[in-house]
Amino acid sequence: MSLAGCGSGGGAAATWTPPYCTIVAAETSDFSYLSCPTCGRACGGPAPARAYRLLLSVATHDRVFPVVLFDRAARALLGCSADELARLFAAADALHGEMCRLALREPTKDGAEHLRAVSVVPLRDGFRPVVDTLRTLYSRAGG
Repeated sequence: MSLAGCGSGGGAAATWTPPYCTIVAAETSDFSYLSCPTCGRACGGPAPARAYRLLLSVATHDRVFPVVLFDRAARALLGCSADELARLFAAADALHGEMCRLALREPTKDGAEHLRAVSVVPLRDGFRPVVDTLRTLYSRAGG
């Protein structure tokens, strides 16, 4: 997308600030990269830090376009570091492959497509809810 005609001038990179934007999608499967803690560039050095590279689809009143948010902008939107968000996703991944018994119900609203779970019973001995994993992770990180 070109920003030509958006009030940019000179040789500096153009900035466009539409009156409003709506985030319509976010690609969360590859939202970060390992970067140099000093300069922020991608690297695989001895002590890399995780930084955001979050791809969004954004809509204005007349178009939808892709936007990439790097670390500073993504932190402002998400309220946490890329490392913290990666830990949250890792905890949510703990549900993948979990065996459970579900009681399902047909959708009751017109146009609803998905079956509704009315009860869930985990079948694995020692199952712990995901929030327990998160509390364990954050109690270690904070103390």
